[in-house]
Amino acid sequence: MEFVLLPLGLVLLFYFILLKPVLNQQKKHRRDISSLEVGDEVLTAGGFYATVREINTRENEPSEIVLEVAPGVCLRGTPGAIDSIMPRRSEAEPGRADEQVDAPADEQTAREGRA
Repeated sequence: MEFVLLPLGLVLLFYFILLKPVLNQQKKHRRDISSLEVGDEVLTAGGFYATVREINTRENEPSEIVLEVAPGVCLRGTPGAIDSIMPRRSEAEPGRADEQVDAPADEQTAREGRA
């Protein structure tokens, strides 16, 4: 009886510690990819931020996603190349990244003007 419980316990331990978290992560990734829409900002597995421009699905071939990494620079990839989807922000939302880039230059100019 003891010889059966120990291997069974090890299998259960292996499942709950190693396998179950990986399966949950894969399920979440599939759910995120299925909710992907044109215009979403994503982080690729290569570490690039990009905007989804096209999603092409075909019956007998893998899906293809066209990502714009810079104005006019588009890359084709598979859904597996997407690591995570960034939360959507409205265009009028304050604190956007392009506004934050200009802020330090304005502060530097203000400091130089006072000196």
